Amino acid sequence: MTKYTGFNMAATFGTSGFDCLNSVDVNMSADIYTAACAGETWKSRVAGANEASFTVNYTMDSTNTTLIDDILPGTTGTFTLSTNGTYYPTFEATAVVESNNVSNPVEGIVTGTAVIGVNGALTIA
Repeated sequence: MTKYTGFNMAATFGTSGFDCLNSVDVNMSADIYTAACAGETWKSRVAGANEASFTVNYTMDSTNTTLIDDILPGTTGTFTLSTNGTYYPTFEATAVVESNNVSNPVEGIVTGTAVIGVNGALTIA
């Protein structure tokens, strides 16, 4: 897992942008098959399919209902993340919102954590 924090980060899901990103965790893994045949003293590992997801921690104005509507669990769209403005690395993928937990507004501000799963290949540029 890689965690990004910083004021130059920018992320969008579909046509909506996140107001203020606090941090984004990038989680990438592969299915691993482990086997050992009779008489072998060492195990073999074979990599299978890869997967990735993003955990997005954000703060926003509670009146931004467009973003809340766009990141309802089960919604699909294109997710983009630029970790430092327009500099490397940037991530882009077709994705699905797996969960989105939003706090109650306090003085017009809400915080949230959205888990966005990659559906297919992840592009890192």
